[in-house]
Amino acid sequence: MSNGLQGANPEELRNFARELEQAQSILLHTKSELSQRILGNLRWEGPDAFVFKHAWTSSYAPVISQTAALLADTARLLQAQAAEQESASA
Repeated sequence: MSNGLQGANPEELRNFARELEQAQSILLHTKSELSQRILGNLRWEGPDAFVFKHAWTSSYAPVISQTAALLADTARLLQAQAAEQESASA
């Protein structure tokens, strides 16, 4: 049984978008701190260190960046959906 309500609550969409933006910011900050630690002042040498540092720069850090970009893209999409919902409801 329908109560006549269709679509999403624009304010909830915007709140969720803000949460995703915060998550993206935290993720990028954490990646930056880890990169500084791993590639900078971490005193670790030898073949294992070389392999891990290479994996960090070639695989792990890029995946974190891609995830952060997806969070930002999703936040923008939610903001756009909120605006569309308001236009449709007006």
